[in-house]
Formats: sequence, structure tokens, C-alpha cells
Amino acid sequence: MGIMHGDNSGLYAACRQLAQLYAVLGNAAKATHWNEQADGIRKRTNELCWNGRFYAHFVPDDPTPSYLNMDQKNTLSLSNPYDINRGLPNETMAESIIQTYLSLKGKNVENAFAEWFGVYPPVEPSYADYLPGSYMNGGVNTIVGGELAKAAFQHGYETYGVDILNRMIQLNEKHGGKLPVSYKPDGTVDAGIPDNWGQAAVMSAMVEGLAGVVDKGALFEQVELTPRWLAAGKNDATVTITYGPSGKSVSYVYQHTTKAKAITLSIKGDPKQYIVRQLLPAGKQVKGLIVDGKRMTATIEKVLTSQYVVVPTITGGDHRIKLMYR
Repeated sequence: MGIMHGDNSGLYAACRQLAQLYAVLGNAAKATHWNEQADGIRKRTNELCWNGRFYAHFVPDDPTPSYLNMDQKNTLSLSNPYDINRGLPNETMAESIIQTYLSLKGKNVENAFAEWFGVYPPVEPSYADYLPGSYMNGGVNTIVGGELAKAAFQHGYETYGVDILNRMIQLNEKHGGKLPVSYKPDGTVDAGIPDNWGQAAVMSAMVEGLAGVVDKGALFEQVELTPRWLAAGKNDATVTITYGPSGKSVSYVYQHTTKAKAITLSIKGDPKQYIVRQLLPAGKQVKGLIVDGKRMTATIEKVLTSQYVVVPTITGGDHRIKLMYR
């Protein structure tokens, strides 16, 4: 028995979600209670489970069985990217986790085709009858890759997020339009968890990461739009996201004109409020911001080395935003 960071980040996220639900229902006392519970879980988990680079796989309460050859404190396990997207680590910690995976890719550890390990390094001689390099014991999983891509987009590693999605596209094409979730390090498809778990993680990275459509309220009442097409080298994109059976939707048309040094965003849909954040080209500065024909003052938000232009909050309806840079 022991303490695992992913279980606690899940509990933390659930508390935050309860707080959001109660806030929507107008129950401020309950919302405050569950936010306080979340704060406590976050503080204790970050103090206990963080090893200085990432969340340690396991903090044992009972002694580790003698037949397991593993360093629990320095084993990287799949919930680290989930932890980021659930909001458990602070910004510095989130960047450290992403950098850890980038380092694994750079070193090509285990001669693996991707760095999205369920557990790394693998447990010797086996774990629950799974040999090293299979399933969660050193296998490669798209649930990790999808969550990692989403985290990368939102924490200043946009090009890494694009890199992961491009590799996911290649895997999808390789397997005839079906994206398996589990692989051995050599790229052989492995048995394991349902494929749609990984597919959902990749879709989330595409929608909330690259396209940058994030529901900040309930049923798209408040939506954050953070198009990151610059990181993918795309100058034109049309995006429509529909919210399930409610039919609520948000759409935008993105255009980047390099010659004119301008980015335009035409938005429409059901949201009552928009929060718009536009990624600036690297090394560029804002020259001007026009919203619906009126000049506006923009603020700059820095995420690692990336710069985002934050547009003043916009109410619902159709809008056109033009950003000029130099």
C-alpha cells in the first residue's frame, strides 16, 4: 500500500469540479468548501510526491516487495501529464515534467519510437506478469502522449505539442485510420486499455490545445479561445466545436497574413462571453489591436518564452478581431 500522485490529482480535480458545479448553481458556501478541500489536497500532494523533477510514481507506506527491482521515488509514471492538465503542479513544476519527457525523447531511451511511457524505467524482472516494455511496464501509450501534448500547448511548449500530434497522425495513418493506445517500444501494437482512451486524449489536445477552445463555464456560456496555429505553421484554419446533445457551439475562422503582419479571428456561436488569447509570432511585438472596428488596448501574457496577446473580455455574438504585429 502507498500513495500515488495520479489518484490524488484525480481527487483534486474532482473537488475543483464540484466547486464549479456549486458555483453555477449559486451555492457559494459549498463552492468554497470544495475549493478549500482541493487546496489542501494540492498542498499535501505537492509536498509529499514531488521529487524535484516530476511526481514520484509511488510513496510507499508498506515496504516495497523484495522481488521488485525499481526505484519508486525516481520512476516516472503515466499520470504526470494528467496531473498537469488537472492543475495539480504549479507552472515551474509543470514545465519540469514536460522537460523530463522531452529529455527522454532526446536520449531515445529504450530505443523507443516515442517517449510516452506508462512507467519509466520499466520494472524488473516484471510487474503483475507484464515484462519490461509491455503494457504499462515500460510500454508506450497514446493516453500519455495525448495528455502530454495538451499540457505542452498550454505551458509554453507549443512546438512540442505540434510534434506529438504529428506523430499521432502518422500512427493513425499507419494503422488504417485507427489509433491504437498501447505499443511496445519498437512500435509493435500491444494489448492493454481501450483504444478510445488514447483517442479521447488526443482529441482533447487538438481541441483545447492546438485549436484552443476551452469551456470556462457551463455549456459554452464562457469560452476561452487560444488559437495556436502559428506553432503548426498554419496560416488558415476554420474551427467549429459543438457541445454534445445540448447543441451549443462555437466557431472561428483564423487567418494569418505574413506579408501584412496581421492575424484576424472571426468568431461566432452560443457563448455569452469570450476570453481571447492569441499567440504572437516568436520575437514579435504588438503593433495594434482592433475589435469590431474599434482600437483596443491589449495586454501580454508570457508563458515560458511564448507571448500571448490577451484581448479584453468580449460579450456574446459575432465578432472580428484583428491583431497587428511588428
